[in-house]
Amino acid sequence: MRPNVLLVILDAARRDALEPYGASPGSSPTVADLAKRGRALPQVYATGSWTVPSHASIFTGLMPRAAGLSRVPSLNAPKPVLDAQRERVLPEVMRRAGYRTAAVSANLWVSEASGFDLGFEEFVQINSGRQAHFHGSGFRSRLGWLSETARASVDDGARAAGDTFARWIDAPPDQPFFWFANIIESHSPYLPPRPYGDVSLLERLRAGQDALRYYTLPAIWRSCTGGYDVPDSTIERMRRLYRASIRYMDDWLGRLLERMDRARLLDDTLVIVASDHGENFGEGGLLTHALSLDNRLIHVPVVLAGPGSDGASITSLAELPRLIADAAGLDRHPWHDDLPAGIGVAQFDPPAEPDDPKVREAVTEWGLGDEAARKLTTPLTCAVQDELKLVENGDREEVYDLATDPLELAAMTPADTSPDRAGQLAALRAAVRHPAVTAERSADAPAAAPDASPEELRDIEERMKLLGYM
Repeated sequence: MRPNVLLVILDAARRDALEPYGASPGSSPTVADLAKRGRALPQVYATGSWTVPSHASIFTGLMPRAAGLSRVPSLNAPKPVLDAQRERVLPEVMRRAGYRTAAVSANLWVSEASGFDLGFEEFVQINSGRQAHFHGSGFRSRLGWLSETARASVDDGARAAGDTFARWIDAPPDQPFFWFANIIESHSPYLPPRPYGDVSLLERLRAGQDALRYYTLPAIWRSCTGGYDVPDSTIERMRRLYRASIRYMDDWLGRLLERMDRARLLDDTLVIVASDHGENFGEGGLLTHALSLDNRLIHVPVVLAGPGSDGASITSLAELPRLIADAAGLDRHPWHDDLPAGIGVAQFDPPAEPDDPKVREAVTEWGLGDEAARKLTTPLTCAVQDELKLVENGDREEVYDLATDPLELAAMTPADTSPDRAGQLAALRAAVRHPAVTAERSADAPAAAPDASPEELRDIEERMKLLGYM
């Protein structure tokens, strides 16, 4: 019988926040135990630095530009793009192969509205109930947000997602299943419920104020384009609550796997736990996961155990569909060894074009100059292998030695590149020019008409603002 597959994406979980990748003991005991039962893959790279391009690769096996989802102007824009290539969308392929498919997501970008429900026989969208006061401008909105912060009784959907999994586990299908989850507890604004975090009421209120000031999309972009002014005390608070959010999410995962084990499902299930991208906390003047392809964002954890995990090896999240198909014993599938072997490649397309007048207005308001405007409008492509990284930053080529410059602050000069690295650098240049990397799919398909009511759309907008996407 084919194995079951459970794929859990811990959204925005940094690689170094998990024990198999160097975090201190007790940071993520469930993930650590999973790695002991199976393996933690050492060198895996996301294909993008935020949710949609990364999930586009996880679901299609394509690079973001080839999938047509490297730049997404609206929530429902991915829907027609994914529908047009349903023959290679992972849950659809699994469903046609006889798997029962189901998903639960707390991430608005991975939703029915966005089209990522394609192929799932059941798709559960979680709204945690966090108040939408976060982006309000009035006193009552601010008071409501700080009240929510102080109570610390609401998570970002993990509790409700656990209830969904409990229902599935208590009545498992009589066929192999493919279950998927996106859990956003470690996504900004990093405010886990009590008792996680072990911070005082005053510190929680300060964290809520930090979110209002630094986690809005304009504030994030301003920081990442040269206007970084976040106090060290805020960064330390962010890091502490982020670690608490990771532990909360790890405990959630532990309860899920224990429930599967009690139901005698775990031994027959390939469990894959990964992140779609990492997160920045002031390193190099960067916040969250915007406007960058630095290694803290694209070097991601992938831990797996169960049937098919022995010998499994990938370098890119775009190879996850092939790994799953091989473990499931699918004779026919659309994913093959199409990407550069042994090299991580990622792409980022900016939120605006150089001639967009809003860019000039924004950087002028922020008191920044031409370089800030360039960062907001310049596409990035990178290739990385071991400690050498090549970045195509618009028309600039930048090379970084990650061993001596892990923050990627100073590009190497030609004189710095030793002759013994010439071959590796040539391989990186070939990787960014690989046909699978340079392929582009038109994203001009008409946007799907939203099914949501005006009230639902307003709620979606407020929740996206909470996550720093608007």
